[in-house]
Amino acid sequence: MVRSLIAGLLVSAAFEPIGIWYFAVFGFILFLRTLTSSSQPILASFIFGFFLNAVVLVWTGKYVGVLPWLLLALLQAVFYLPVGLIYRKTHNILFTCLAILGLEEVRARFPFGGFGWTRIAFSQVQSPALPIVAIGGVLALSAFTLFVAALLSRFSRKSFVATFFLFLMALLLPSNPQGSGSLNLLAIQGNTPEVGLGFNSRAKAVFNLHRDATREFAKGSYDAIIWPENAIDIDPRLYPEVAADITALTQELSTPLIAGVVMRKNGSPQNASILYSKDGLQESGYIKRGLTPFGEYIPLRQIAQLVSPLAKNVNDFIPGTKRVTHTVKGISFGPIICYEIILDDLVREMANSSQALIVQTNSATFAGTAESAQQLAITRIRAVEHSRDILSVSTVGISAFIDNNGRVLSQTAENTQDSLAGKLVPNSYRTFINRILS
Repeated sequence: MVRSLIAGLLVSAAFEPIGIWYFAVFGFILFLRTLTSSSQPILASFIFGFFLNAVVLVWTGKYVGVLPWLLLALLQAVFYLPVGLIYRKTHNILFTCLAILGLEEVRARFPFGGFGWTRIAFSQVQSPALPIVAIGGVLALSAFTLFVAALLSRFSRKSFVATFFLFLMALLLPSNPQGSGSLNLLAIQGNTPEVGLGFNSRAKAVFNLHRDATREFAKGSYDAIIWPENAIDIDPRLYPEVAADITALTQELSTPLIAGVVMRKNGSPQNASILYSKDGLQESGYIKRGLTPFGEYIPLRQIAQLVSPLAKNVNDFIPGTKRVTHTVKGISFGPIICYEIILDDLVREMANSSQALIVQTNSATFAGTAESAQQLAITRIRAVEHSRDILSVSTVGISAFIDNNGRVLSQTAENTQDSLAGKLVPNSYRTFINRILS
């Protein structure tokens, strides 16, 4: 069982903050070979899945405690139990790999809408096989990585030759074509007065930081200014002084503002991305549809409160029901709010309806952990999958401009107030995976 533990640790090292992509291949080689020699393949699979997820997701417990983190890792590990069962029944590595991939897709959708943060593909942003996502999506990149491991686990000359040709074919895949034109944007990473679960207890202070940082950093001419999720953590419709500040800022700079705003509907919060015009008027608004379970709403609330008393402090958000894009100078932006970046269908739908993407996120809840770096890696993969330039902007970092082939053009450091000026190139090209699934 020690080999299963080591295999899980190796795969976890392919994810940020270590981020060495081929460790996933080595880890799965060891895991598959462990299955072939284990008398308890079900237990071996569970141990592998637990340690892989526990290490990658250790950031989830920084502010809520050890128990919720361990329960999340255990839940993720449960999806590896059928893998061991299938191997015990078939003794077939191919069927075992198909089970891993199938259960990875199930895990990304179930329960509570799924949690696919540790899908194999999300560790492969540096892999030469990355362009595969534009053809077959995240599933194809996971499959490529896993089947390379299955080939190499045989330790034969034929398997090494086959692996060489697989990577050669991946290297020959064309890059996504560039679009034309550009929008000049300024991203504001305004920081927060504090980090952790209490960052939004001083919501107006967060707004003030972003307002003041914008005045400090907006020295040039921009087509739009972008603020992150929760930058306006107080509904401007209920606080006239906040609405007045937004109007004054946009008029002073003569620039539209796309901001993350917490709205109120019937007393309950909604997580929104709002486009304000140069005159401070709301032009369009997207309400987050893919809410974060146990963060923005509490499933199984009574059980959750037994696990962590902090669950009592979470007011359930109301999800949006419509896809809405923002338009600046005739170019459409698809807003994606934080957790939504791991939801395949939602990201694909937004990409197909826009020419560039904006990911507005708030990493203050997990500041000082690997969460932001892991999310950036996922965002880079989405850029390739959908051939869209992406601006990812966070309250505390990492904020980044990413091109449609996943390259980071510029980025900020974490836990600091900063800005990022850059260009997004609009693109209407639809990747193969988007054409076949739309």
